[in-house]
Amino acid sequence: MNSRWRGFAYILVLLLSACSSEPSDSTDHHSPGGEQDLANVIYVGGVTDEALVRLLDGTPKQDARQAVIIDSPDLSAPLPKDSPATLEFHLAGQQTLRAPGLPRAPAASSCPMWQRSFHQFLRLLAPEGVAHAHGAAYNGPAYYLVITGADSKPILQVFTAGTSFTPEAVDWQHLAEAPQPLTLEITSAFFEENTIHADGGPFEGGTFSFRIE
Repeated sequence: MNSRWRGFAYILVLLLSACSSEPSDSTDHHSPGGEQDLANVIYVGGVTDEALVRLLDGTPKQDARQAVIIDSPDLSAPLPKDSPATLEFHLAGQQTLRAPGLPRAPAASSCPMWQRSFHQFLRLLAPEGVAHAHGAAYNGPAYYLVITGADSKPILQVFTAGTSFTPEAVDWQHLAEAPQPLTLEITSAFFEENTIHADGGPFEGGTFSFRIE
């Protein structure tokens, strides 16, 4: 591939990096659900792949204040497969984000599927390697959500700064088609410049079982 095409691909990576980013290497890391490929992680809210690597490199701690409480949907009943459900949660050490009867806050938006696919296309376009574009270091709380099927295979991975997430229709379809029941596992941490200090986690948020029918 000539330098002109490499330069073009690099510019496109820069344009898309504001929405999401991929790990800078292809090495698998241990996550709450086991060893996983992080190439398809959805990044939401300014979090970075460097921060996620720091989270996965640590051993999650148990802290009652960091336990996750699911506000919605009700996971005790099967979720309808026709429409993606919005996941809302908060930590036990925090007050519920909204009082009953109040409208929900807008869910954080994630990268459209076409942008995630385009990142994969760019990697194929530049086999010699395109420089990985990194944005500003992340500061604040972040949550790593992993949904696996009954066969223990990861289906959806999300690294987000928010406590609300709505899967895209295609991702929800993949979840509905996976072996049921599904398992949601959440791990959290607090970051300063992509780094987790001793009192910042990572923390075990909890494991939740649910079905989509």
